[in-house]
Amino acid sequence: MAILGYFLPTADDADRRQDERRKLSLVARGSHHDGSGIDVLIHNISGTGLLFESDIKLAKDDRIEIELPHAGDITAVVIWASGRHFGCQFEGPVSSATLSAVELKSATATATSLEEIEDQQVSDPTPEAMQALIDRSREDLARAIGVSPDRIRVIVEF
Repeated sequence: MAILGYFLPTADDADRRQDERRKLSLVARGSHHDGSGIDVLIHNISGTGLLFESDIKLAKDDRIEIELPHAGDITAVVIWASGRHFGCQFEGPVSSATLSAVELKSATATATSLEEIEDQQVSDPTPEAMQALIDRSREDLARAIGVSPDRIRVIVEF
């Protein structure tokens, strides 16, 4: 059975993002256009914009300053807002060095140190509890290096 279909033309203002987005989890400081300080949780970033989460009230076309490693304060314009999530476009391009610095800071902020892992005691050594600990470790590691948890394989030997 054949299915007939065709492509609709895109609108002039359609989403035309070209830059690769880097997924991460980084708390950053910034300031609202009125000068008040804000805390944001950056979920992804590219050379042209970012997605962040915050408790602040922002509307489309609001301008904010976000402090990024290696670059200092970068001006961004809110393109869309949905609850606590905001999509922003940078007023100018952000260098690949800054993007790499953001990724590195995100990885070090979320990674658990080996000493912390060694200090943890397993209070419930049942197979289910061990599996839960392994799953949490896999998720932390995946978040730190920016991949999906299903891409991480953990091998446990006793």
